[in-house]
Amino acid sequence: MGRKVVTVDQKLAAVFVDVAGKSLSVTAACERLDISRQTYYKYRRRFAAEGLAGLTERSRKPHSSPRCTPAEMVEKILEARGRLENEGWDNGALSIYYRLLHDGVSPPSWRTIHRVLRRAGVVVDQPRKRPRSSYKRFEFPATNDCWQIDAYEHVLVDGTKVVIFELLDDHSRCMIANLAWAAENTQGAWAAVAAGIDRYGKPRMLLSDNDVAFTGKHFGFEVLFERNLHLLGIRLINSRPYHPQTNGKNERAHQTSQKWLDKHLAATNLRELQTLLDDYREKYNHRPHQALNGQTPDQRRISGLRQPQVEGTQTPEPSIRAITTRVDHNGNIALCATRVALGKTFAGHLVTTFVQANHLIVFFGNEVLRELDIEPGRNHHPLKIKQTTRPARSIPPADH
Repeated sequence: MGRKVVTVDQKLAAVFVDVAGKSLSVTAACERLDISRQTYYKYRRRFAAEGLAGLTERSRKPHSSPRCTPAEMVEKILEARGRLENEGWDNGALSIYYRLLHDGVSPPSWRTIHRVLRRAGVVVDQPRKRPRSSYKRFEFPATNDCWQIDAYEHVLVDGTKVVIFELLDDHSRCMIANLAWAAENTQGAWAAVAAGIDRYGKPRMLLSDNDVAFTGKHFGFEVLFERNLHLLGIRLINSRPYHPQTNGKNERAHQTSQKWLDKHLAATNLRELQTLLDDYREKYNHRPHQALNGQTPDQRRISGLRQPQVEGTQTPEPSIRAITTRVDHNGNIALCATRVALGKTFAGHLVTTFVQANHLIVFFGNEVLRELDIEPGRNHHPLKIKQTTRPARSIPPADH
């Protein structure tokens, strides 16, 4: 037969009986129960009025909480979190705060939002996680001062592994370009940069890791990606080996894009993946960003552009454009009110020309075909040496 368990309520009742029978003093009773005299008399009054039921522990919650978050706001917070999660975006307290602001709602502070989420049981505190105040964030002072480039692996429906190049402006976090490519190589890196320059102009510097797609300096040679940047006057800088924190903004952007892609139908080929990435880039650049105090990357990009030089100071560098054209059947491209000869070998193929003032650099893929200065009034710029065959390698069929 088990031992009978005596509850705290029963112990209190027994003490009250002993005190009433004069066999125990109030002081001794308080010492036995390890309570104050005030607590003793509080429970004795309850026992006299309600019996044993009056000794059970009662809620200490206040009768009213005038500063409590209204139920309507709690509902909006949880609804905003659900929408962000379904769309594939970050859905923490700060993200919810900026989403509500964007939707025209006046939300409480992000800390209050976090407490609401914690009470609702949808987030769990992570006490070992570093506080935001401990991070020392660096950013370049203006848009296009520096771009960051990196790639990460992605898997198509059939299990094929491809990569996604992401090009990010360091100052504004604007997604300059994101490109689906078969492998992490110098051709894909250059295609991403060329697309970025076409949209937003030329950066002063480009930051990458030490992958051979971007640099060959640790192997004693120069890759085409480096040479092409040098031709355009863009300085390439590289992070320290085994130190991804230098490219931290791009590394963090990978997490956001991967989460977004996971919420959408998986692509079956590179073309479908690129369509998804184009949609993502548009949405990413026009949504509030935590690191930008609620500004969108596109707003920060525009506001962070360097102002034109004041008259009398140094002349600003001419802007650069990237123009993609198809070579005609005679091997020429029509550009800047003139025709530029490239050779019939390239007839029907697409080429990209970087135009800065009257200076042209023509690329086929990531290889330079021709560099020249346009002579005013001249309607044709022929090749100086007649080209009959492709000197470097065979050319793939034209992309019709």
